[in-house]
Amino acid sequence: MSIDQLKFWMRALSAAAVASSVLALSACGEDTAGGEQGTDVEDVQEDGGEGADVGSTVTVSSEVTEVLSSQSFRLEGADDWENDPLLVVSAEQANVSEGDVVEVTGTVEDFDYTTYSEDYELGDEGVYEDFDDQRFIVADQVSPVASPSPDE
Repeated sequence: MSIDQLKFWMRALSAAAVASSVLALSACGEDTAGGEQGTDVEDVQEDGGEGADVGSTVTVSSEVTEVLSSQSFRLEGADDWENDPLLVVSAEQANVSEGDVVEVTGTVEDFDYTTYSEDYELGDEGVYEDFDDQRFIVADQVSPVASPSPDE
């Protein structure tokens, strides 16, 4: 094999490796609902193991499934996640709508309506019954996530 043929095959092999890497990376994360990125909703809700610890700061990107008040909303997890949606409360008005994909950065806590209702203007206690003693996020920041362009 000549030097020119060897160079040709090396370039072809390199190009194939790059192309397969790009394809593999572009497939990552496609199995979660709402473009979930960063820490998973499931990781916040899990107790122990790989779950996020109470008091830790996390960033979660996912779809808003329900707006509960001007300062609280629910996020959904992966399509195959069987657990309840994740509660997010924010000191500031959240300005989100159902179906929005948002990025939330905040602290993981255990929810207790009495502890958080006044500071976060939660409203009717019945709306939050399902979240009692569940992990949730006290948001420091809530930002919309840009929707991918149709070409992606």
